[in-house]
Amino acid sequence: MLEEYIKRAYLSYGEIASKIAPNFKYVEEDLKKSGMKYTLEEYLSLAIFISLIVFVVEIPIITLILSFFIHVVLAIPLSFIFSGIGASLIFFLFTTYPKAQVSDLASKIDKGLPFSVSYMTAAASSDAPPISVFKSITKLDEYPELKEQAQNLIRDVEGLGMDILSALRREAKRTPSKEFKDLLLGMEATISSGADLTLFLNNKSISLFNDYQRKIKSYADLLSMIIEMYITVMIVGPIFFTILSSVMGMMGGVENILAMQVLISFILMPAISVALAFYISIASP
Repeated sequence: MLEEYIKRAYLSYGEIASKIAPNFKYVEEDLKKSGMKYTLEEYLSLAIFISLIVFVVEIPIITLILSFFIHVVLAIPLSFIFSGIGASLIFFLFTTYPKAQVSDLASKIDKGLPFSVSYMTAAASSDAPPISVFKSITKLDEYPELKEQAQNLIRDVEGLGMDILSALRREAKRTPSKEFKDLLLGMEATISSGADLTLFLNNKSISLFNDYQRKIKSYADLLSMIIEMYITVMIVGPIFFTILSSVMGMMGGVENILAMQVLISFILMPAISVALAFYISIASP
């Protein structure tokens, strides 16, 4: 379905996209690293297409809303201005989305790397060829993002006939993960110099696990701080507010006490809890 929209968008706005493409070369690099199978021109065409749809749809909606507050003669030009701002925002989000995807993909690759390198070390210790070391990663379904990176390298060697050193350098340029890039370039240097690949991978595995342990410790410290904040803000705070507001209500100092208590208890507190849960989830190593 998306491919069909991209095809229509490119047919309609491909020429415009080609003209503005030189200004968005950074998006092209992010598209490659994120694994999105679109050219820069196709992606920009889709961005233009969606932005124009948003612009056209927003005009009558904003005009209708503004007409309740101001004269329609003034509402129409204002609706064009607000719709233009909205369309520009959509286009901007399109240009930043690939970078967000690259960051997310790199994070997922880094999370599985310490464990995957252990498998690579075991494969290398059996004197298997370097390509077999990467084949060991493809058996790990727990880390699909890292598995795909290994499959790209295997395809370059076995499908395209590249030598292992060239394939390592090529994949190092494409991967969004700095840690995986360092691993690939380190393997390339080790193989080309004739050094011990098993020793290199073993040292790399130890280094990655030490770094992983540091992240776990930092995460544990963060959780302790969040728990203290949660107890203070979500348990002690509401109890204190309820008692204080009830006393002030009886004294006649504050109006709409019940509405304020309902707002805090059923809207503000759940919203803070959801936000904290989301933050804990994304901060988890």
